[in-house]
Amino acid sequence: KTTLLKTLAGKHMVPEHMVRVMGESAFHATALTTSGALAYVGGNWTRDVAFAGYAVPLAGDFPAQKMLDSVPGVDPARKERLIKVLDINPEWRMHMVSDGQRRRVQIAVGLLRPFKVLLLDEITVDLDVLGRA
Repeated sequence: KTTLLKTLAGKHMVPEHMVRVMGESAFHATALTTSGALAYVGGNWTRDVAFAGYAVPLAGDFPAQKMLDSVPGVDPARKERLIKVLDINPEWRMHMVSDGQRRRVQIAVGLLRPFKVLLLDEITVDLDVLGRA
């Protein structure tokens, strides 16, 4: 399922005629994702670190607000609504949060801009019961 969703999101290169979203080639029509018309939220914020291992959670000593402010052209009211709905404290230090809190920030960042097609891939993983609701 993840591979299918990532292919639809244009994250895997496939022949131009094989996968179309809104009449455009999912991989080759980069305007789909750069315009925000096509959005994908899923996976974990991880990276591979030499001598530390694979899929190390992406975390640094910076506030959640920095992640939320990293997306340009966002409606401030939309951002505030997401912060409230997902119960995010903008002062959370990303290297000290739980996996569930990190996931809530990831979801918020993915939803900051409006979209026409939104692909959600296992976004409730790492969320507690209240977060899933």
